[in-house]
Order: sequence, then structure tokens, then C-alpha cells
Amino acid sequence: MLGNVRSVKSVGHPNVLLIIVDDLRPTLGCYGDTLALTPNIDALAQEGVIFTRAYAQQALCGPSRTSFLTSRRPDTTLLYDVHSYWRKHAGNFTSLPQYFKEHGYHTASAGKIFHPGIVSNHSDDQPYSWSEEPFHPPTQTHKQDPVCLGPDGSLHTSIYCPVQVEEQPGGSLPDIETTQFAVSWLQQRAEQLKEASEPFFLAVGYHKPHIPLKFPSQFLDLYPISSVPLAPNRHKPQGLPSVAWNPWNDLRWRADIAALNVSFPYGPLPDFYARYIRQGYYAATTYTDSLIGDLLDAVNTHFPDTIIAFIGDHGWSLGEHQEWSKFSNFEVATRVPFIISHWRHHKSSPFLGFSSLIPERKKSGLLENDKRKDDYRFDYYKSLGLKFNSGGNTEFPRSLDLTMTSHDGLVELVDLFPTLVDLAGLPALFSCPRESRQVDICTEGMSLSPLLHLIQGGSIPKAFLTQGKAKGKDWLPDGLLSQYPLPANHTSTILKTVQLDSHLLHGVRMKKAVFSQYPRPGITPSVNPDSDQCHAWDATVMGYSMRTLRYRYTVWFSFNGTTLMSDWSHILAQELYDHKVDPQENHNVVDKARYAHRLSYLHTQLRNGWQQAVSTL
Repeated sequence: MLGNVRSVKSVGHPNVLLIIVDDLRPTLGCYGDTLALTPNIDALAQEGVIFTRAYAQQALCGPSRTSFLTSRRPDTTLLYDVHSYWRKHAGNFTSLPQYFKEHGYHTASAGKIFHPGIVSNHSDDQPYSWSEEPFHPPTQTHKQDPVCLGPDGSLHTSIYCPVQVEEQPGGSLPDIETTQFAVSWLQQRAEQLKEASEPFFLAVGYHKPHIPLKFPSQFLDLYPISSVPLAPNRHKPQGLPSVAWNPWNDLRWRADIAALNVSFPYGPLPDFYARYIRQGYYAATTYTDSLIGDLLDAVNTHFPDTIIAFIGDHGWSLGEHQEWSKFSNFEVATRVPFIISHWRHHKSSPFLGFSSLIPERKKSGLLENDKRKDDYRFDYYKSLGLKFNSGGNTEFPRSLDLTMTSHDGLVELVDLFPTLVDLAGLPALFSCPRESRQVDICTEGMSLSPLLHLIQGGSIPKAFLTQGKAKGKDWLPDGLLSQYPLPANHTSTILKTVQLDSHLLHGVRMKKAVFSQYPRPGITPSVNPDSDQCHAWDATVMGYSMRTLRYRYTVWFSFNGTTLMSDWSHILAQELYDHKVDPQENHNVVDKARYAHRLSYLHTQLRNGWQQAVSTL
């Protein structure tokens, strides 16, 4: 499984673990989401830096992954769909794992890293990127099988799909198999590398919470449906141009959604089912968090000096703006979690993995009644600092103090490649010229390592700016609180974020703007061609979106699907959202007279592009 291990010394070059989660928005405790139970990702974040304003370059898996794995933007990879291989389509760009491989690292992958299919040449970009054959979980072949129990008692292909793992085809689920492989890989590599040898670059990709929301049904117990809120802005934004709307076609054909007979393209899902999808998304995220706990526990045990990067490939709408899925330029579709940590060994592992929760209980039949389900639920709360006595009653600490270091500056997924290269001590990447299709190795991002070294090197005082957020009773689901009410002496749970003050970052390069884009086949939503996932050759519109610290400005230009060129002189529609007064992007103010001067400035900034969006403080 491990291939040939070369005797290349690794002095000064740490191991690197890259974790990619499909369709994950920042529904994480460490990002301040009071509903999310993600103790393992939170534990990782406590040892690293959270980038709170991180953005994907396109809210679609294939283009986004190709972009950040080559550190090139979609207009350079010419990949706006999932129907081309960048090396043949645009240029022989060096990938992130390929760069590590060419500089003495043993590279391996498990799960979804490159998008499968022609996007990665049906080979996960072999033989370029990996030192050994990439692992894909066998049960992924059943991803669209009708295994979701419907109200009629039959099995369907649905969005909402809690399951019993042992009853699934193959007796498992893809992300479980991916984790088992990755943990075994780490264990075997530790056994083989008794002496200093080549370091590794291991990439592990998780599918959930990508639809269908298929996960072990036990995770629903953590999110009683009565505790799951609806999106606060479940209405179409005022002044939204029709071209900006994504009609979530990928949901509509599934059995459970089709049965609701929702009108196309703007008809809303009924609230009761919207709540179920949101419940399923959170449950699937916690399921993935538990598996990441097993992975990180193995790293802590066997490779205690490891650079760990954790990202989502793009966001996902959960009913905001009456939309679902990705396929747009909105904040909820483009903003992603992005965490970097240089993990050091902990004598007592802070991680609570899936293997410690499910298999033992499944074997002993501990999930057969509500009392035993509570036992399962207790394990998760214990991992968060709660204590339980033998009678099952909860002993809440007076306050649970979680301190996270976060950076609120603008960053992008194209920054991942140069950052990991620098942190690993490899030769730095040069910034790409404006036309770079003949350049094999360069970056259209920016290394975040100077910022990380400044934070983690102790140059900044530990408490330069601290903000406390009292989570209080919102911290636990209502269903649990009704059974185990908070004691009178409980004050709150404090989630502290240590944020960087700009005056402490003198000389550090920062971004004034970040960029995303999305193609459309026309100016109105359609099923055929698909407004959400059109072929590049069907695209007639390209929407370029720029996010500054205060504004999101989007322009929809005419686009030629044959030449793959935008006509910047032909504007079809515009959007402007002022995050100072409208952080949910509910009001398009592009036609408001008071924004006219700002609009002109932003348009020039958008046209100047990423090359001129960096400044030094």
C-alpha cells in the first residue's frame, strides 16, 4: 500500500496533511456556529489559525479543486465545468502534490481530492501528482443508490438520507472507508520509517456534507428537529437580477424534493422540509467531524510534528435567499472554512473519533432505545468539556473557555498552495504573470506564511485583541435542554476569538479584494441547459464577483463558450451588497444613487483583477 519508500532525509521538512471537505460552509463551532457540534475540528483550530474570510474561486467542485490544487484561477485553467482536463485544455500546470513529490516528499491521497472523471484524466492526475495509487472508497460507487427510506416505506434516491451503516451496500459508507485507509496508512508508514526518511504529503478528502445527505442515523440524535432553525433570510434578495439565481436543479430530481412539487424556478421549499435538510446537513457535518477525529488522533500518535491544512472546496446555501446548494456568487456559496495548524504532540489526545462512538455501541446493541442513545450523545458533550455523573445527569462547568486565533483579512483558496510550500520549507512559488498558460509553476495566490509566522512565532502579544461571545443556552439543542436544564449557577460558554489588529501587521502583504466567478447559459434560470452546471460551451454569461472588506460587487458579462472569453464591454447585470448594513446580502443596491461613486471605484478595481488587489500594510 505504501509503495517504495526512498531514503531521502527530511531534516527541516515537516510532514503535511491536507484535509478537504466537500461542500462545507463554515458551519463549525470554531467559526461561532452555536448549533454545530464539531469538537475535533474545533480542537484542531485551537492549535492553529482560523481564516474567517476565505473564499473559493468558483462554487463548483471541479473548477474549485483544479483552481486551488494548481493555484490558478478559472480564467487560467479554462475550467468552468467538469468536462475537461486542465493539462490538455489549458496548460501543463504543476499541481500541489506534484510539487511536493518533485521536492522529495512521498505523496498519497485518500478519498476525493481532485474531482473524479475527465477533470483529473480519470486517474487523479497520475502519474504526475502521487507517489502511489490514490485510494477511492469502494462504496462510493453506490452514492446514488436508492437507499433512503421514504414515507411510503420504500427506498429512494433522496436528499435527506439518514441510514443504518451495516445495512448499506458494502456494509459501510465512503468516508468511513477513507478514514480507515488513512489511519492504516499512517500506522504502517510509522512502522516503516524507524529512521529519518522522506516526509509525506497526505491528502484526505471527505464527501459529506455533499448531497445526498447520507450519514449514520445516530447523528440525528445530536440535532433534534425542534432545535434546528430556518435560514433567517429565506426570501429572494430585493433587486436580484434573474441571471444571479441558481434554481438548485441538482436537488429537484431527487425523490423527496420532487414529491414536494415546488414551482420552478423561484418556488420555496416548505418550511418543514427546509428544516429537515438543514438538520441533515448539520448531522452530516458532525459525522465527518467524528471521522476527522480518528484521522487527527492517528496523526497525534504517530506523526506529532505535522503541518495540517483544513478547507472546504466551496460553500453551500441552506435556504438563504430561498436557494439551496452552491452554483452562485453569493457569500454563502463562496465562503469556506480555512484553518492552518502546525500540530505538536499532545500527551492526551483531544480528539473524539467515530471509531470510539459507533462500532463498539453497534456491536453491543447500545443504540436500541432512547436511554442508550443518550449515552451516545453524552460522549460528544463530554468531548466539549461537559461532565456526567453515574446517574446520567449533566454537570455543566460554570463556563467553557474556548480560545481561537482568527484572522479576519481576505484570503482565497489559491493561497493554499504557496502557503504550504513555504511552511514546508520548499522553494517558494513566484507570482504568475498576467498570461501564464506557458508557465508550469507559479501562483495566482499569495503565501500566508509571513502572517502565520508572525502569529505563531510569538512576535504578537497573545492578547492583543480578544472578543468574547457568550453562547449560553443557545449552545445546546433545545431537545437536550428540556431533559437536562442548565443549572442556576451556569453563566455561559465563552468562545473567544483572538483577532489580528492591523497596526501589528506592519510590512505584511494583505489583500484588498478577493475574486470568484460563475458561468450561466443565459440570463434566466433554466433546466436544459442547466443554469447551475452548464457545459462551458453552452455558457453565454460569466459573473465575476469581487469581495472587499465591506462590499460584494458582481458583474455579469457576455461570454463566448467557444473562445472561453468574456466581453467586458457588454454588461448584462450588476449586483452590489454593502456588508456594513447588509451582511446577509438581501438588498442589491447597485441602482442607489448614494453608491454611484463607490460603484465606479469597485468596477475599476474588479477590472484590475487579482494582480493589483494586494497591498503592504
